[in-house]
Amino acid sequence: MRYATMGPGADPAAVDMCARILHACPRAVRGGWGRVLLDLELEARIGELTMPTAVIVGTADRLTPPEHADALAAALPHCTGLIELPGLGHMTPVEDPEAVTGVIRGLVEEFGTSHPTTAVEVKEQTT
Repeated sequence: MRYATMGPGADPAAVDMCARILHACPRAVRGGWGRVLLDLELEARIGELTMPTAVIVGTADRLTPPEHADALAAALPHCTGLIELPGLGHMTPVEDPEAVTGVIRGLVEEFGTSHPTTAVEVKEQTT
């Protein structure tokens, strides 16, 4: 578990939490997700994404190595950047939540209100 999903310096409590989540998921469900991921074609429609997008990758990610992140960032029409988190594995939000939320927060601060209907939609939802 640790070798496949977490970076070498991962907090033991984070490794334990991920292991508990994995083991709580029935084998048939995990197998089903494996089949879905096997057939997943991200390239087919990635060019249709219209929102600004950042790509975050742990440099020690063994499930989706940094080379995959490079290709993803290159294919995104509005990629704001490729952020490499040194020494982290596949579970970057668990291993360094502050770094990941910082990137998301930055996207929201820079682009969150740039869509002309955003403020109207929020106001309509709250009234």
